[in-house]
Amino acid sequence: MTNYAISRPVQCSFVKRGVGPVLTLRLCPNSCRSNSVLIAALPSGFLLGAIVFVGFSVFGNPDWRAYLTPGAVLNGATQFGVVGLVVAALSVLGGALSVALVARRLVHESAARILAGGLGSAVGVGIGGIALGLAQSSTFTAFVGLLLALPAGIIAAIGIGSTDRAARS
Repeated sequence: MTNYAISRPVQCSFVKRGVGPVLTLRLCPNSCRSNSVLIAALPSGFLLGAIVFVGFSVFGNPDWRAYLTPGAVLNGATQFGVVGLVVAALSVLGGALSVALVARRLVHESAARILAGGLGSAVGVGIGGIALGLAQSSTFTAFVGLLLALPAGIIAAIGIGSTDRAARS
């Protein structure tokens, strides 16, 4: 096993406070390059959500497209952007927690961190979608949440892999 003690993008520890142990998660305790991934994740999620709506409006049903005004396109793009922002936040949270819990002190191989981050990201988005679907009593919302989990996990794995590669070089 390789020890990457110099580049520790995630540090996880359990601290006894009051009633029970509390998980403290510090992202980038030292200055590291994964800060840029965390900073870029939320705006990228918003932008990708807005791009999805613009794609729907450009390539969608021509009858529906005829009724779109610029205000309606802006409103729809903003709503889809907020959904993308929430998906990105759930993805970051799930990926960071899974990497912190699976690869403490980052003593595991890079592939283990990438797999844990991708799966954690997908699970975080999937659980968020199912919870929202249950709250709305909508199976469609839960299905969409599960559908968004796959690309979120793939994008998170790519981001974690590129960050890990950059930290090793």
